[in-house]
Amino acid sequence: MKFGGTGEEQVSGPLERYFQSGLEMFKAGNYAQAEVQFERALQLNRRHNESLKCLGLSQYRQGKWQLAIQKFGQFLDFDPSNEEILISSGECCISLTRYYDAERFYRKAISVNPNCPEAYQGLGQVLYRRGVYNDAINVLRKGVQIDPDNPVIMFMLGEAYNNLEKTDQAIESFERVMALQQDNPRVYYNLGILYDKKAMPEKASSMYRRAKELTEPRQKIEQKPIVTPAGGGEFFSRSLTVIEAGEGQQETAKLDRARYEKLRRSQTGSKPYPVLDRDEQEFDRAGTMDLTKASLKINEALKIIKGSKKK
Repeated sequence: MKFGGTGEEQVSGPLERYFQSGLEMFKAGNYAQAEVQFERALQLNRRHNESLKCLGLSQYRQGKWQLAIQKFGQFLDFDPSNEEILISSGECCISLTRYYDAERFYRKAISVNPNCPEAYQGLGQVLYRRGVYNDAINVLRKGVQIDPDNPVIMFMLGEAYNNLEKTDQAIESFERVMALQQDNPRVYYNLGILYDKKAMPEKASSMYRRAKELTEPRQKIEQKPIVTPAGGGEFFSRSLTVIEAGEGQQETAKLDRARYEKLRRSQTGSKPYPVLDRDEQEFDRAGTMDLTKASLKINEALKIIKGSKKK
C-alpha cells in the first residue's frame, strides 16, 4: 500500500495521532484495530483523504467488501485516477459478484497505467467468470507480456484455453506455471487431466503421482480458515486458487467427486471434459482443501490409469 499526502488540510494534534496509530496497526496486520483509529481520525476531519483510503483498505483486508467499496468510492471522488484504489475496488466487486462494476474499475486502472499487470489480471478474471473466454485470453496474454513470470495470470490462461478445448495451449500454460511453482499440487493434477485428454497415460500418471507426493506431507498441517481478498498474491483464493511459492498456509481447493467421475469416464472413452467446470468457478474464500480426500481421489485415478494400460 502506498501512502501519499493527507488531503486538502494538514493533519495536526489528535487527528495526526489517530492516523499514525492506525497506520502502524495496519502495517502490522492489525486491521480491525486500525479501522477504529482511522474512523476516529475521520470523525475529526471527514475530508482527510488518507484516513478514508486506509479505512477502506482496512475493511477490505477483513473481507468487509461492501463497506470497503463505499469508502473507496468516496476516496475516488477526490482522486479518480488512483491506481491502487481502482484495483482494490475491482477486487471488492469480484468478491460481491458485481462483475460489470469490477470490469469498469479494471479498465479505468488500465487507462491510468497500461503497464499494470494486476489490472489485466483482474480484468481477465472478470471476463473468465462471465464465460467470455476468448476475451479473457486476449487480456491475460497482455498481462503475461508485461509480467511473464506471473503464475497467477498464467494459471488462469491455462483454464481459459481449456474451456475452449485448446488443450495444447492449456498444457503449455500449465507447464509454465509448473516451472514457476514446483510445489503446487493443483498444477500437476490439472496437467494429469490434460495429458489424459491427449491420450498420454504415462505422462498423466507421473503428474498424478507428483500431485499425491505434494499433498501427502501436508495432511498433518492444521487447516485454519483464512479470510483472503480477491486480489494480490492470493488472487484466485475464491476461484482457481494458485499457491504462492513458499506460502504453506495457502492450500488448494477441493478436488471434488464430480471431477474424479469425469476422470473415470475419460478412461472409458467418454467425451473430454474441462479442468474447471463453470459451476466450480466459485470456491470458498478460505481456499482450503480436504487433503486426505484429495489424496484418496488421486490414488483412485492412478488405479484407473493402471487398469486401462492392462486392457
